[in-house]
Amino acid sequence: MYLHLTRERFREPDAGKYVGAPPLRDPSDRDALWRGLAAGQVDTVCSDHAPWTLAAKLDPALDVVTARQGVADLETLMPMLFSEGVVAGRISLARFAELTSATAARLFGLYPRKGALAVGSDADLVLWDPQQRRVIDGARMQSRAGYSVYDGWTVQGWPRFVIRRGQVVLAEGSSLARPGQGQWLRRGRPPADQLRRCTATR
Repeated sequence: MYLHLTRERFREPDAGKYVGAPPLRDPSDRDALWRGLAAGQVDTVCSDHAPWTLAAKLDPALDVVTARQGVADLETLMPMLFSEGVVAGRISLARFAELTSATAARLFGLYPRKGALAVGSDADLVLWDPQQRRVIDGARMQSRAGYSVYDGWTVQGWPRFVIRRGQVVLAEGSSLARPGQGQWLRRGRPPADQLRRCTATR
C-alpha cells in the first residue's frame, strides 16, 4: 500500500484502517519507491495480507501499541501494481513480471522451477487482461476483511485465469483450487549476486 497511499489518509474519519508498520509516508517517499522499482533498486513487491475486518481495525479499545497492523492486499496487489505502474508508465511490463514472479523466485532459491517459462519449470501462469477495467470493491473479494483500502479505485488490468503446475486454479474470478493441492517446496540458496546485493542493502 506504500506505493499508492500516503499519510494524508490519516486525516480521514476511519483512518485506523490504514494503520500498518511502517506507517504511511509522504508523497515524496511514495514517488521514491516507484523510482526504486523502475531502476531495479527494489527487488520485489509483496503483501503480508492482514485481513482484519473493518470493525477489528477500528476497535476504539486499541491504542498505538495494540493497533492491528496491515491490510488485506492479496487480490489487489497485482492489479494495483499493473494499473498504477505499467498503465501509468512508471514501470515496464517486463519489470512487472520481474517484480511479481522471477526475482522473488530467485531470492527464495526456487528459480528456475518457479519464476520462469521453460521446459522443466512448473507451469505457473497468470493469463492477464491488460484492458479490463474494474472498480475495486473489497466486499466482493475473497478476503474475510470485507473491505479494501482501495475501495472505489478504478484499475486497468486484471487476472482472468491462474494456472498452477498446469492446473487451472482460478477462472474468471472463481477459485477452483481445493485444500490439500499445495506442495511444500524447500528453499535453495539465492544466486551469489542476489545474496551479495541483499547483504549490502540491509
